[in-house]
Order: sequence, then structure tokens, then C-alpha cells
Amino acid sequence: MKRIGIGYSIVLFLIPGILFWIHLNWTIPFFSNQLQWSNYAVWIIIGTLFLFGPLFLVTLLLLKKDGYKLELDSVLYRLRIKKMSRSDWLWTGLSLLSAIAIAGVIVIILVISPLGIDASALEEISPIKTNKLVGAEQYILFLLPLFFFFNYVGEEMLWRGYILPRQEITFGKYAWAFNGFLHALFHLPFGLLTHVVSIPIYLVMPFVVYKTRNTTTAIFIHALLGAPMQILVALGVIS
Repeated sequence: MKRIGIGYSIVLFLIPGILFWIHLNWTIPFFSNQLQWSNYAVWIIIGTLFLFGPLFLVTLLLLKKDGYKLELDSVLYRLRIKKMSRSDWLWTGLSLLSAIAIAGVIVIILVISPLGIDASALEEISPIKTNKLVGAEQYILFLLPLFFFFNYVGEEMLWRGYILPRQEITFGKYAWAFNGFLHALFHLPFGLLTHVVSIPIYLVMPFVVYKTRNTTTAIFIHALLGAPMQILVALGVIS
């Protein structure tokens, strides 16, 4: 496995981040207006086909470029996607709870600080607000599993499965922190407030993968942070 430096690492995170920004600011609003659908409904389509899906394919292309056979066993081995051991589950659970708790502390500090940040502003830290799918939008529910797969599995395959092991050769025990901060580049469109609150989340996934040598841990953390709430809101169970 070849090492990966600062410049190439930044490129691998920044280019998808720019594409993300384009979709959030141009593609999604355009099609939302044309279809008269909510931004969230359009986001599921755009995110699946033109952002997370391509990230999945990019990972496979990079593996092929590195000389790996695109066979299941070979891909899983190189990306360190393994079955979860008891220790892996423990690391995953404790790290996820710790990240959520720290993020909560950051929110409290922001609200009580002299910065004048209103608590309601923290409810809109994501540029795409999840909402109940209504009318024709309900057909998008059939696309949600694919959206979640490419979002959570596809992202982690690239960030933590492909990039992190190569960064470990270059940056050693600090690779996970570098990887986590670069993850913020991908979320470039989310704004400063989101980045501040999300610092524990950005760091916990590469940290757990670094400690367990198992990318599956980050896949579960990523999915648990995003999927359950989206499903409940999209179905109208909660608002």
C-alpha cells in the first residue's frame, strides 16, 4: 500500500466537497422548483445518483488503479471492512455516545456564551432539512435504502476504508485526527456553526477505525447518526 500525503488527501476530500456545494446551492434548488418537490425529496435523488453513488464508484476505480482486483474478498480486505467483534461493538457504542455528549456540551457552551447564538439557530445547522414526504414524493421512500447505502457505506469506503490506511503510513498515530478534520472539507457547504458542533462526529469515526482497524465501525456510527431520524421524519412519525 502506498502512502498518501497532505496535498492528495486534501484533493480527495475537497473535490467531492465542491460537488456537494454545487448540488446544495444550484442543482437541488433548481429541480425542487421545477418539480415542486421539497429540497429533501430532490436531495435523496441527487445525493444517490450524483454524489454518494459516484464516491462509491471512485473508491472502486482507485482500488483498480492501485492494482487490486475488484473481487468482493479483495475489496473488503483492502478497505478493512470486517465482521464486528465484541470489542468493536464496545468501541462503537462508547465512542458514539461520547461524541454525542461532547457535541451536546458544545451546543450548551454556544448558547450560554456571549456570542449571542440562539438555540433555534442550532436546529437549522444542516442545509437540507428532513421533512415528511407527501404526494408523489412518497415514491422516493423506495430509494431511501440505496441512498443510505451509498451515503453511509459509500462514504466510509472512501474516507476511512481507502484513504485512512494510506494516511496512517504517512502520519502514523495522528492520521485519524488529520482524516477527521479533512472530513469537514467535504461538508464545506454546511457553514461554520455546523462544523463547530460536528467536531466530535468528524473525529470519532476515524478514531474508532484507527483503534479497531475495522471500517465497519464507522459505517455503523455514521448510519446510526443519520438514518433513524431521517426515516421517522420522512414517514411523518415525528416532525
